[in-house]
Amino acid sequence: MSLAFTTMSVADRKRLISQDSVPRALPSRESVVPRGSSFQGRADSHHFGFLQVSTFEGGEQRLVGPPQSLGGNPGDVIGVGIHTTGSAILAQQDRALRCEPGDVFVIDISRPYALCEHGDFRLHLFQFPRTVLGLSDEDMEVLWGVHRPSAQGVVQLLAPVLETVADSVASYSQHLAHRLAGLVTDLLGTMVSELTVVESTAVGAADENADRADLARRIRSFVNQNLGDRELSPEMIAAHHHVSVRYLHKVFANEGTTLSRWIQQRRLEECRRELARLGHVPPSVSAVAKRWGFVNPAHFSRSFRAAYGISPSDWHKVRNADGSASPAEEKVTGALALAG
Repeated sequence: MSLAFTTMSVADRKRLISQDSVPRALPSRESVVPRGSSFQGRADSHHFGFLQVSTFEGGEQRLVGPPQSLGGNPGDVIGVGIHTTGSAILAQQDRALRCEPGDVFVIDISRPYALCEHGDFRLHLFQFPRTVLGLSDEDMEVLWGVHRPSAQGVVQLLAPVLETVADSVASYSQHLAHRLAGLVTDLLGTMVSELTVVESTAVGAADENADRADLARRIRSFVNQNLGDRELSPEMIAAHHHVSVRYLHKVFANEGTTLSRWIQQRRLEECRRELARLGHVPPSVSAVAKRWGFVNPAHFSRSFRAAYGISPSDWHKVRNADGSASPAEEKVTGALALAG
């Protein structure tokens, strides 16, 4: 799905985006622009697999987000941006850094931030659900900021991939978009590992801890990309990563749950999101369960009720009856708006 809005052909005095017009232009179903604020330019937004990719074009202005009304917990959504044109000052939590064309910047999009654009600009912004990246607070602290491709490292690969994907996002099929979203996520996860190793070396941390952290991130990424595979299991995951099942469980021990339970939790989350999706031909409960790797419909129903206190069929009926957005959709959407 792609949505867009523009103010290019609107008179200056009318370049005000009201609270009820933005939800029709961007995937967010909440008010994302403070009353009386304006945005001058064009914004396009696309769902790209499990990511959201937005492109903003305009002149000198100050972009801020998210508004207080979006709520959410800090770190729920990670923003990764890159300017193809223009420079800006990125500010968040009393920290400010300069962004030049080609620089990759990373922010916690669940917290207030600002981009002070110094002239004509074109900006791509990718939004990653934190559950997909599996980042710890320490990882996010290392990742936050501006990363320049002139420096050696993974960012040299990530920057051109972000630009290429964003420039042609509308041309990809749904299947290919999901695979490419996984590729972008893997590159970002690899950059985290690279930065973590550098940070760990600086403080004298053991290499084994960094290796385990890297493997844990790759495991989470692999699971998220293969949730629909009924053969997904600790044995399959261990074989894919060339480690023993025992070591796999050891790596995952710090997650606060077992690997098998986390796989089931992620499958239930995806089923819950899909059953809440509005559409002319809503998916059946059994079809959704099968798509996300549940073999036994009765087991799926029991697990869903145990997790959410409601049967999947009742959840499906309620969400499609009241027209509300699903929790996952609400969580992964965000926006930029002009501050007064």
